[in-house]
Amino acid sequence: MKYSLSMRLLHWSMAAMIIGLLAVGLYMTGIPDDAPDKYDLYPAHKAFGFIVLMLILVRVATRLRSQIPALPDGLASWEQKLSHAMHALLYLSMVAMAVSGYLMSSFYEYSHGIELFGLITVPDITDKSEYWSGVFHLIHEIGGWVMIGALGFHIAGVIKHRWLDAPENDVLGRMV
Repeated sequence: MKYSLSMRLLHWSMAAMIIGLLAVGLYMTGIPDDAPDKYDLYPAHKAFGFIVLMLILVRVATRLRSQIPALPDGLASWEQKLSHAMHALLYLSMVAMAVSGYLMSSFYEYSHGIELFGLITVPDITDKSEYWSGVFHLIHEIGGWVMIGALGFHIAGVIKHRWLDAPENDVLGRMV
């Protein structure tokens, strides 16, 4: 049994956006503070981050309504538990990254909302605060590294089950 088409589309589109956001985020943090183009990528990063936040809501609602395929019977008990824990960590880190990014931006002194590609502006939802912007910046930074680690384990698990285990333990087939 496969995940529903809507779950598969959400999975792969969000995976592409999240990996892109992580790559751009790492790149942006490496740009020196005094570089003239330091903040050129921030508007797109914020816009795609907000889109991911909205897609998380859609994804959770879709997941609650969808029938989730059972894990293959050949997986050991510890593998099933680890799979559930990693998926929970991925969902938690997706929410933490998106919410902390939005709050960091809202608290940031020079932010005036999130411009979604010239279509609409998502307003800031807080008063400006250097302290709270810093707190959510730290959460966002730590969350990024947690997300990278969780994605690494997720992909490693897929590779293991696809190419190292028995064919009936392939979990990738449920998501393609």
